Amino acid sequence: MVRYWNIFREYKAVLTARFTIGLEKVLEIGCGPKHYKSFCHSQIYVGIDIGNKPDIIASAAYLPLRSKCFDGVFMFDVLERVEDIDRVLQECRRTLKVEGKMLIVSPNTLGFGFYDSFADPTHTHHFTWYTVKKILLRNGFKITDTVPLHLHITWPLRRIIKRVLQAVQQSICIVCERL
Repeated sequence: MVRYWNIFREYKAVLTARFTIGLEKVLEIGCGPKHYKSFCHSQIYVGIDIGNKPDIIASAAYLPLRSKCFDGVFMFDVLERVEDIDRVLQECRRTLKVEGKMLIVSPNTLGFGFYDSFADPTHTHHFTWYTVKKILLRNGFKITDTVPLHLHITWPLRRIIKRVLQAVQQSICIVCERL
């Protein structure tokens, strides 16, 4: 079990590093103890959480931040825990600059993340690729990329079968842009 969590943390570290390239100011929602801050390429990192010593203690539904002040927002395993998804996404959209980017990772209910999604009592929402895309579009975001996670196959094969295996991936990982 420990090995699994180490691999997942490594994935998140790589995602953070790649996502933040070229972004000057980023916000991590649900940052916990800020494990991924050191992987950010951004000049300014702000971590928000309801505990665990973040930079700002706040709810994702009510961000005490100016509008259009971040180039990027990212959250790992947060959306499934919030009470009002639309409110949280509207707050993310409000704090993002026009064409700002957002990265979301959440367990995939229809994939190998089935157990992760239902075993945790803090998960009040359960998503599929389709439902996350629909929610993002409804809240003023355009999907720019989907990232394969937990496909433990070699890189050449991963590209070929990305679309085929996407539905059963353990986690949903979407990059979107504020419209």
